[in-house]
Amino acid sequence: MRFATWNLKQAIAPKKPIADLWRHTATEIDPHVMVFTEAKVPKEGVPSGWTAQWKEGGIGHRRRWGTILAGRGVEFRPITHVGSWRRLPFKNSWPAALEAAEVIVAGRSWGAVIGIYGMLVDAQGERVGSGRASVPLMLEEVAPIVRAHRNVVVAGDFNIWPNDKPRILDRFGLVDVVEATADQRPPLDGCCGCTLGSRCGHMWTHRNGNSPNAAVQQIDFVFASEPLARQIRDVRGGVRDFPQSWELSDHAPVVVDFEDR
Repeated sequence: MRFATWNLKQAIAPKKPIADLWRHTATEIDPHVMVFTEAKVPKEGVPSGWTAQWKEGGIGHRRRWGTILAGRGVEFRPITHVGSWRRLPFKNSWPAALEAAEVIVAGRSWGAVIGIYGMLVDAQGERVGSGRASVPLMLEEVAPIVRAHRNVVVAGDFNIWPNDKPRILDRFGLVDVVEATADQRPPLDGCCGCTLGSRCGHMWTHRNGNSPNAAVQQIDFVFASEPLARQIRDVRGGVRDFPQSWELSDHAPVVVDFEDR
């Protein structure tokens, strides 16, 4: 199973038509499950060969974009209830920024995927400029989903640096697939918000501006439940592995292959 995440930059000044980005994803990434953030579905609808889950109209208030779960060769079953016997309605504070679904493969439940776009506001709606307030709250809200499934992938643009990852991720036993495979990559020179030094294996996934001195940032992540993380086969991403990314968006994908199918 191949999971990936990519911010399509459909919020402000998109670089490419939406349909072109979906086609590029199919050919260059070839995922089973894709978490698109700051994304839209093409006007003509979900492209042939894809299934998708998203909130119509996006976040709203002129923000017609959001998080989209898109799949090829899989189906999605929206998670609407959680808890014992799934009797409690699943609620989240930022509909469209967070999407959660069961992944159905060949008619059977494979596990769960949770897509997150870290809102740049706190719980009161005050702008804080990062996802450090919103992402922990989102993760608390999806806790029943994480606990209910053996295979769980949480992915998206968290709008935080590696050092700011919420501690709740460790409590859930969610493994950062990039850091888990860091020894397979050279250190990322100039990595922002990172204190790992020579052990840094982060990826440059966000180019904050067009300056030659643009900040080197990884703010897009993929996390896997511990049983699934033991089946990681390959991890790639960032502009090093996807050099065309800056021509298409201001983000680069993160991609992980699992043995599990």
